[in-house]
Formats: sequence, C-alpha cells, structure tokens
Amino acid sequence: MFGAVLSERLQSDRNSFNLVRLAAAASVIVSHLFILRFGPGTPEPLSLSTPFTLGQHAVNVFFVLSGLLLSRSLDRNPDLWRFAFARVLRIVPGLLAYGLVFALVAGPLLTSMAITGYFTDIKTWTYPLTVLARFQQAPAPPGLFGDLPYASAVNEPLWTLKYEIAAYAGLGIAQAMGLRRSVAFLMISILLTAIGIVALQPGSQALAGAVDKLWPFHLSRYGLCFLLGVLAHRGRDVLPVTPWLLPVSFIAAIAFAGTTLSPVTCIVATAHVAVVAGAMDFGAATRWAQRDDISYGTYIYGWPVQQALLTLVPGISLPLFALLSFVCVMPLAIFSWSAIERPALNYRSGRAA
Repeated sequence: MFGAVLSERLQSDRNSFNLVRLAAAASVIVSHLFILRFGPGTPEPLSLSTPFTLGQHAVNVFFVLSGLLLSRSLDRNPDLWRFAFARVLRIVPGLLAYGLVFALVAGPLLTSMAITGYFTDIKTWTYPLTVLARFQQAPAPPGLFGDLPYASAVNEPLWTLKYEIAAYAGLGIAQAMGLRRSVAFLMISILLTAIGIVALQPGSQALAGAVDKLWPFHLSRYGLCFLLGVLAHRGRDVLPVTPWLLPVSFIAAIAFAGTTLSPVTCIVATAHVAVVAGAMDFGAATRWAQRDDISYGTYIYGWPVQQALLTLVPGISLPLFALLSFVCVMPLAIFSWSAIERPALNYRSGRAA
C-alpha cells in the first residue's frame, strides 16, 4: 500500500545511511558555530522552537541509526566476540589517531606555552591515551584555547561516545540473554526510556550545560533513540519508508510542542526522518558515502578544528567561520577514514574470514 519497506532498502547497496550520518555530523558542526563564536548561552539553530538544538537532534540521529545498523549486524553474525571486536575497531583507532594528531601536531602550533614546556608536560604525552578512557574530560595538553569563550575545552562532543559504548554493551547483553528478538522486552524498554525522558528532562539551558550531571536524562534519551532503531530493524519487513508518511510524525511533534512529551515526540519524528532518508538513493552522493564513510572523523575533528580557527583568527565572521570549519575538517575526516578507520575495518573483515 505504501510502497517499499525498510528490509528492501537495507539489502540494497544504494541506501544512504552513511550519507545521513555524515549530514548529522555536519549539522553538529553548524550548531556549534554559534556557541563557540559567541559563547555559552547563545541560541543554536532549533533551540528556541524544539526541545533540542540542531546538534542535539543530529546526535539523536546517530543513535537511531546505530540501533538499526547494529541490529542488522547481529542478525548477519550473532557471534558476540566478533561483535565486540568490531565495535572496538570502529571507535578506538580513529579516536587514538585523533589524540595523536591533536597532541603532537596541532597542539605545538596552537599552544600559548613555549615548545619546550609543551613537550615536557606529561599531559601532552598522555592525552592520546586518556582521551580513550575519559573522552572530553581527558586532561588536555597545556596552553590550549585558554582565551576562548569555551576556555580550554578541547573536544566537548566526545562525551556522547560513552553513551554509544553503553548502547553497544546493552545490545550485546540482550543478545547474550536471548532477549534481543523479544518484542515484549523491546517495547517495555522503549516505554521505560520514554518515561525516563519525561521524568528527568531538564530545562533547555541546563540541557546545554553540565552534561555529565545529566547522565540519567541522557541515558534515557539516547536509549530511546537507539531502541527506536532496533525497533525499526525488528519491523523492517512491514515498515514503509515512503516520505509521504513523515507528516504524521511531524504533526504529533507539533501537537505536543511545549509539553513534557515534546522531547519524546521529537525523538520519534527524528527517528522517522533518519530511517526514511537513509532508505533513499541520492545518486552519486549515496555511492560516495557508501564507499567513504567519513562521518565519524567529521564528528571527532569538528570541535577542535573550530577552536583552532578561533585561536588563529580572532573575531572571525560567522560565515567565514562556517566555511573554514568545513574546509579544514573534511581533509582530516578523509584522512581518518582512509588511513585509520577503513584499514581497521578491513582488518576486522580479514579476521572474520
């Protein structure tokens, strides 16, 4: 009745899930332009009209697609050791390479300290390893970004990675316990995370503030996003991916705007958009993103590149800031994919063979 269903597009080599993830990573960069240039509290796109900023909506998309694509991965190969090994190779090599590039290449060019002091500080040498364990809280090399609106904030977006890892672990545990295919377990989990969002949601200013103090809310938020992706995969044989049904989700989100249910309905609408857009074929852009998945590199390099630009070009105009952000981030993301991430994934495939 509604045309193609999700399972048909998941099996196709012309789906655009990689492209949607890249668009989400780019949206995070756009969203951060405003707070980085003008300081904390500056409204970001969508922050005044929805419960989330553009960047927060984009991260919600990441988690929806993770739930969808990792469910597909476990259906193809349910071996949990291989699943865990693949997740480590997807996160760790790229993040370690970022830490090395930042501490040993970018840091010496950006620090306000003397070079001898920079390279004799223990934090310079430990940063590539501590960032793997502490993410945005890793002690940064000295003398970096001290005079910016977000002073000394080296790579704030990395805080979401711990929730991504928690989602991986939760899916693996559900698989080990034989619960991953249980519709009842999935629906109860979705209901509990939705209740958590409603009960724990902070004000919009608090949501943009101390993220680590809001971990119960974020665990519910990202849990719901991830589980909606799992649900989409579970119903893939009957779930229509026509864009003509998107107004249903938008109307629900609009109807509950300003209420305690608004974050939940916005997440559902975002999940719907992510799945439908990912099921579409955008021609050459889709084929390129299938071949070169630079979304992770775009995400992890975006903030430090923007902080570096503000250090080197104080007072930069917002349009030029946006342009240079992408001009500088894209080569780093391509390097990350070509030199680090793809070889790691090829190594995984070789081990699996």
